[in-house]
Amino acid sequence: MDKLIFFDINGTIIKRDKRTDIPYSKAVSLLLNRENPMEGVDTSARSDKDVLMEVLQNHDKAFNENIWSQFLDLYKKQLEKFKSTDVWRENADAISFIEKLSKKDYNLSLITGELSIGAKYKLEKLGVWKYFPTGGFGEDGLKRFDIAEAALEKSKKIYNEPSEIYIIGDTTLDIKTARHLGAKVISITTGSNTREELERENPDYLIDSFNEIEGLFL
Repeated sequence: MDKLIFFDINGTIIKRDKRTDIPYSKAVSLLLNRENPMEGVDTSARSDKDVLMEVLQNHDKAFNENIWSQFLDLYKKQLEKFKSTDVWRENADAISFIEKLSKKDYNLSLITGELSIGAKYKLEKLGVWKYFPTGGFGEDGLKRFDIAEAALEKSKKIYNEPSEIYIIGDTTLDIKTARHLGAKVISITTGSNTREELERENPDYLIDSFNEIEGLFL
């Protein structure tokens, strides 16, 4: 099948709450040697690199490749430390839906602000990383549209030209990203935007759980 289905991660595949970003925030705290350095920073639908740049600016620190390298080292250690905990949990019925799609040979990919290393740890914990051979990640661009364009280009290199493209996400930015790529969008109400906020952007489908759209694909 030549349908290409992109998934967001946090709030879509993984339940989003205060625990979700603990490894990232711990790494930032260690980098800056400060408690709660990310207080007041909105991380929703943003690249990890963009978030770090804002945090550094808030604390009068200049971003450079040395600091970025230090952060990546700290982040990997925190991901390893937390991989056996419950910081990453399934959102709604995402896992069974992804597994069903994989058995039907759909082309699956990711569009996420997560760095690829974070995405790997999180989705391996849930057992679904193996279903996503490619994707756009936080190192592919600072902004969502750039990440999405990279994801599409990478996907086209391993899959056939898609007959249809779907983006599944939990934010209004996912909807705007889908429009940017000329894709259909499935918005799930389990993330950082309310149902009302999502409705105002007129997604093609608005769902509370993935079983509501099984008829589209299965």
